Amino acid sequence: MTTNSAIALFGYAILLSTLTFQAAQATPIIMEGNFVRTAVSDDGTLGYGDQISPGLQHDVSGTGNFPINDYLTPGSPWELFSVRSDQSGLQSNNNALNDSISGVLTDTSRSSVYDFSINWQGTYGSYYSLSTDTFFNDGDERISMVTTIQALANLTGLSFLRSIDPDQDNGFGGSADTNNVRGSADRAPEDWVFAVGPVSDLAIGLYSNDSIKHNTGISSAWSKDPLSYLAGINNGNGDYTIGLAFDLGSLTKGDSVSFNYHYVMGDTLDTVDLPTAVPEPASIALLGFGLAGIGFTRKKKSDC
Repeated sequence: MTTNSAIALFGYAILLSTLTFQAAQATPIIMEGNFVRTAVSDDGTLGYGDQISPGLQHDVSGTGNFPINDYLTPGSPWELFSVRSDQSGLQSNNNALNDSISGVLTDTSRSSVYDFSINWQGTYGSYYSLSTDTFFNDGDERISMVTTIQALANLTGLSFLRSIDPDQDNGFGGSADTNNVRGSADRAPEDWVFAVGPVSDLAIGLYSNDSIKHNTGISSAWSKDPLSYLAGINNGNGDYTIGLAFDLGSLTKGDSVSFNYHYVMGDTLDTVDLPTAVPEPASIALLGFGLAGIGFTRKKKSDC
């Protein structure tokens, strides 16, 4: 056995033991820090389920005393990811709605450098597999994510979307309308889109500083299509969705691409917690180490 083969098998053994030790979950897993309380559902989206708390709760005081306000509930939560390619078409998973991609949910907190870390892995037919790590620390006023898509066939026109319908004013006697903006004085519109509650002043946004081409959008039609957001759609204020999409281009069978993005929050827009450098959770590192010697490569690697 060669040295490289031995290293690869050792890494693979570590990965298998980790995933076995941290058994996959069939029900949503709650993550609760000082500022943020949410859940990752078994479809890989945020929120516990239809009209069930927690959707995405935010305590601006950082004391873990979560108020009634929730960015996703009451009502049917709308938090989704979508994948599009020329070969597979458009596929979406949306909390409390129909899902296209089935997957497995695993609590990886015990092996992560973060206080809370959840991994979701799914596969769509013979086209691609998808893995998303969702993670944050007790003191974070944000939720960070790294998604990896691996091609099971040659793929072209590949793109990805993460999107939310923010309803933070529902707990403050307001409506579902929000003031929605792409970009700010110091952040480019392709990197940063946010929604502010007119009554509560609470802010939530999607942000990425990834080197992979991406863009944001605001959709009055609640579009699930990454192409709408990559085109920079901007329908302004209202009960609309905000989203962040990645243009992933083409992948050859066996290749993969990883990219990072974040839900960021603040009691006002000025206090939103925009990250700079975010290290990868442990499960990503294990996957890259353990699978390197058995035919899996990572075509593109993002900067976190």
